[in-house]
Amino acid sequence: MKLFQSIKKIGIVISIPVGVFVVLTFLTQIQGISLFAHAGHVQTFVRSTTIISFTAWALALNLQSGRFDFSLGSMAILSSIIGTQITINYGLPAFSLIFVIVFISGLLGLFSGLVYITLKLAPIITSVGVMLIYEALTFVLTDGQGLLISTQFDLLVLPSTRNLLIILLVGFAIVYFIMNHTQFGYNHKALQHGQEIAVNTGLPEKRNAILTYMLAGMLMGVVGFINMTTQGFTGVSLNFTSISAMFIAFLPMFIGGYIGRFSEERFGIFIGSLTMGLVTLGFVRLDLPRQTQEFVNALLLLAFLTYLNNQGRLKLIFAFRKKSVNHSK
Repeated sequence: MKLFQSIKKIGIVISIPVGVFVVLTFLTQIQGISLFAHAGHVQTFVRSTTIISFTAWALALNLQSGRFDFSLGSMAILSSIIGTQITINYGLPAFSLIFVIVFISGLLGLFSGLVYITLKLAPIITSVGVMLIYEALTFVLTDGQGLLISTQFDLLVLPSTRNLLIILLVGFAIVYFIMNHTQFGYNHKALQHGQEIAVNTGLPEKRNAILTYMLAGMLMGVVGFINMTTQGFTGVSLNFTSISAMFIAFLPMFIGGYIGRFSEERFGIFIGSLTMGLVTLGFVRLDLPRQTQEFVNALLLLAFLTYLNNQGRLKLIFAFRKKSVNHSK
């Protein structure tokens, strides 16, 4: 019985990415092309999966505690600008870039958390204010020109497929360990499932909130590093444009929440991100326009949320039909 349950859980976990892979393979075959034609497509898939994973992990941290942080995208952009300028100006080794950017982004997350607990306003309000500050700083620090590193070849070779895989696996291991084997992780789960009870028992809610913002910032620093070294350029963000960086993480986060019933939630988010990485590669291979990509992403999100909202009803319908068939026999 236990073996059957384990096989069932594994089947549920892998069914979503496998199903998407089969559909995309079929669609690309119709067009006379392959989903993975050469190494560049593998790199695109790994890069998309890594970016989406880190963004979804960061987004889920605060959202699970009832806080929506709009400043995540601006943290990634601002930290990549500051970190890259420091690395270049001080002649630091190329490999240190990711550590500098993650450190800066952690400080930006720390500031966001301090603003939240100091002002005691709704998190959605404070995050919008912090986001606007960070967006303005991207403009001020680059004179509105953004930051170009196309001549820094030692930085541009950093996001290789191998390095991205290392970043993804190490990132998952760190997030998994923090959330499942540290006091911060235990407190985070306690506050998530019963905030009033947890606070009454003496859990440090404010400290946990600050650390959550800081960890989310560090995760977004990795996203900023990948974007900067892949594109060789980071533009300025004004008028809420940095928010768009979070949209692609919603579906993986909800998929992760669903899969988390059968496995670990961070792993579930990774599986959801892997699925979206396949979808992103599919868009590239099918040469779909950006508007169509956004429409399909929104449609997939709507379909999955509709399924989650009506999952209980669907089970009742299938159970009723099964009973009807058995009675007819």
